[in-house]
Amino acid sequence: MAAKAMDMGMDMGGSGNVTDLPLSDPRCDSDACAAFKAAHEFSQATVSYDHQYEYGHYTTWYYLAAIGVAMLVYIYRLNRNRAARREPPVSGKSTLAHKALAVCRMVNYRHFKGRVADYLGPPSIGSLAFLAITSLFLLLLTFLVHPYYRDRRGFGSPPLAVRTGLMAQACTPIIIALAGKVNFITVLTGISHEKLNVFHRWVSYMCLFLAIVHTVPFIVAPLRDGGYAALHKQYYKHGSMEYTGTPPLGILVGIIVLSIPWIRHRFYNFFYRLHIPMYVVYLGLLFWHSKQEKDSWVYLYATLAIWLASCAARLFYKWQTFSIFRDWFQGFPARLSELPGGMTKMTILAPLDFRWKPGQHVWLRVPHVSVLQNHPFTVANLPRDSPSAGSRGTDAHGMVFYVRAHRGLTLDLLKSVTSHDASETNGRPASVHVDGPYGGLVEDVPALYESQIFVAGGSGIAACLPWIEHATRRISRGSSITKTIHLIWMVRHASQIQWIADELESLINSHPDLIRVEFYVTDSSASTPAASGADSEKDSDGGAAGSKPSGEAGTTINPKLGQVHNQRPYLPVLIPTLLTARRCFILGCGPDSLRTDLANAASAAQKKVLTGDADIITLHTESFGW
Repeated sequence: MAAKAMDMGMDMGGSGNVTDLPLSDPRCDSDACAAFKAAHEFSQATVSYDHQYEYGHYTTWYYLAAIGVAMLVYIYRLNRNRAARREPPVSGKSTLAHKALAVCRMVNYRHFKGRVADYLGPPSIGSLAFLAITSLFLLLLTFLVHPYYRDRRGFGSPPLAVRTGLMAQACTPIIIALAGKVNFITVLTGISHEKLNVFHRWVSYMCLFLAIVHTVPFIVAPLRDGGYAALHKQYYKHGSMEYTGTPPLGILVGIIVLSIPWIRHRFYNFFYRLHIPMYVVYLGLLFWHSKQEKDSWVYLYATLAIWLASCAARLFYKWQTFSIFRDWFQGFPARLSELPGGMTKMTILAPLDFRWKPGQHVWLRVPHVSVLQNHPFTVANLPRDSPSAGSRGTDAHGMVFYVRAHRGLTLDLLKSVTSHDASETNGRPASVHVDGPYGGLVEDVPALYESQIFVAGGSGIAACLPWIEHATRRISRGSSITKTIHLIWMVRHASQIQWIADELESLINSHPDLIRVEFYVTDSSASTPAASGADSEKDSDGGAAGSKPSGEAGTTINPKLGQVHNQRPYLPVLIPTLLTARRCFILGCGPDSLRTDLANAASAAQKKVLTGDADIITLHTESFGW
C-alpha cells in the first residue's frame, strides 16, 4: 500500500512539473516550460517585437518627406512671384522646364468621368498617382517582411499585426492635420485646406485598411492554436488587446462609411454632426487600446496637439466672433436681398482691418436662420484698397456673397428674406458671424499670365468676379502683364445674368478692350443644347420654392455686357480657341461635371506647351462644397 501511494504521488508530481516537457505537449504553453521558453526567445530574436515599432516611424518619415517636397515647391512658387514682380517673365521661350511641367499637368489635371466616378468621387489622376505611390509604400512595409505570424500566439503578438497597428496609429496625426481649416501643412506648403481634404479622406481609407490587416492576425493566430475556444479565451483575457481594439475599429469603420462621397452628400447634416464627435471617441479609445506600449502614445499626443492647436487658431484668430482682435459674441451687420431664380445676395459690413484676397472663402453662421449651422461661401468682391493708418475699426467695407438656394440653410436663408417685411426695399437686416478667410492661390496671377480665362456655372460666378476685379486693379497700377480677360458664364435662365449685371458693366466700362464676356443660357426651352460640361447646372440652379419668378419674357441683356448663346458650351472644343496667349491662366467654378470637363480640357491643352505654341497653361478650380 505504501509503495502504491508513493507511485501515485510521483505521478501527480509529474503532471504538475512542466519544466522538462517537450514543446509538442499541450501543457507546455508558457515560459515555465523550458522548451516553450527557448522557442519564445528564438521567435523574438528572429522577429523582434520592439523592431515592429520602427514601421510607425517609417510611415511618419514618409509623410514628413512628402510635406518637405511640397515646401520646396511652395518656396519656388513664392520666388517666382517675386521675380515676376521685379521683372515681367519673357514670353515666347518655351524651355525644357516648361515642357516637363506640362507633362506633369497633363497627368495631374486629368479626371475620370462617368457614373462610377460620380459615386466614388476620385481626385485627379495626378493625385491618384501620388496616392497609389503612398499605398504601394504602405503595402510593401506591410507584406514584404516575413514571417507574418509566430509559431504560437504565446510567443508574442503576430509581427504583421504589430507593425500595421503602429502604421495605422502613425497615420492619425496626418489625418487630423489634413482635416483642419487652420493647419501647419497649409502654412508650410501654401495648399489650402479644401485641396488637402481629398488627401484627408484617402489617408483615412489607408488607415482603415491597415487597421483591418492589424486585426486579422489577432483572430487567426489563436484559431490556429486551439480553434474557437482559444480565440474566446484570448479575447476575454484580462487586458486583452483583442478586446480593447474592437471598439475603435468599429468607430473607424463608421467614420469611413459616412465619409464615402455619395453617402456624405446624401446625409450631409448627419455626417456633419457626427464626424468630429466620432473621431474624438476614436482617439480616446486608441489611448485605451495602446496601453502606452513603447512610443504608441506619442502619435496620439501629437494628434491631440495638432487638433487643439488648429481649434485654438480657428477659434481665437479666424472666427471673428471670438477673435482676440474683436469684441466677443458680436457678429457683423449684414443686409440680405432676394434676386431672381432663387438667389440671395448677402452684403456683410466688415471692419476695414478685416482683409481677404481673390478666391478666398469664409464660413458663415446666420443665427436668425440656424445657430448651429455654418457653411462656406466664396467672397464675390475685393476689399477696399489698404486702409490708411489710424482708420483701424473706424469704418467698414462690404463683403458680397451670392447664395444659391438648394436645401437646408441656403433655402432657409432665402425664405427668411421672402417672408420679411416687403416694405423694406433694401432687404432684410441681419447679424452674421464670419469664420475666415480661408483658401486662395499662391500665384501672383496678374504678374505671371498674359491671358486669364474664367469659366463659371451658375453661382460659381462669385469665384470669378474678384479675380477679374483684381486684374483690373493691377493693370491700372501697371503691375500686370495681363492683356486679355475672357469670362464664360453658364446660367440656366437669361434673367440670372442680372445677378451681377451692374458689377460686370462697371468692370467692362473701366477696361472695354481688356474684358470679353460670353453668356451661355442652358435652359432647354431656349434652343436645342449641344453637349455640355455643365449638365449638373440643373441641380445647382434649378430654382427654389418661393423665389422670385425668373421673368424670362421681360429679360433684356445689355449688348455691352457680352454675347449671349442659347446653348451649352462644349468645353473641350471651346477652351482651345481661347488659349491665344503664351502664358494662360484658367479658373473654373461650378458643378462637378463642369470642373471635370474643364480639367480634362486643360490637360489636353498642355500639348500646346509641348509643341512650343505656349509657355505655360495653368488651371485652378473651385468647388461649391467639399
